Amino acid sequence: MIPGSNLLNIALRVIARQTVIYYKDRSRSQNSVGQDVTSYAGGVPIVGSFQPVPRQLYEKYGLDLQKDYYTFYTSNNVLDVSRNVSGDQIGFKGERFQCESSNDWFPMDGWVGVLCVKIGIDTATPNVWGLGTTRQPGGNQNFGNGGFIGQVN
Repeated sequence: MIPGSNLLNIALRVIARQTVIYYKDRSRSQNSVGQDVTSYAGGVPIVGSFQPVPRQLYEKYGLDLQKDYYTFYTSNNVLDVSRNVSGDQIGFKGERFQCESSNDWFPMDGWVGVLCVKIGIDTATPNVWGLGTTRQPGGNQNFGNGGFIGQVN
């Protein structure tokens, strides 16, 4: 294939596409106790292929067996977690996912494959997610959120 031909767009003509809600990392600021708190832009729909990572690959990839991982392939420039960047988040079928790492083919071919970890329920709240929330009884969900389910008013 020729670089710039966007192989993903060609593949999405044949395989099923899914629409996810994309929450772009807007900014980070410190709260009163010095913790970095990320705010996200309002969710917008984007299209791609959202696929579970096979459990037999968790050990090979060094993933936590207590978490649920998916790979999202898209022709959008989704950012992952890196130094001084919290990374974007994805909402899919009522669940919220943190974008952790990517195979960044965006500059060369116009697509990315992003490893996402499930962090809880997607409340579709456009601002700070994960802080100021209530704990779901018995919840021990991913990414240290303790099973949080919604904003406290």
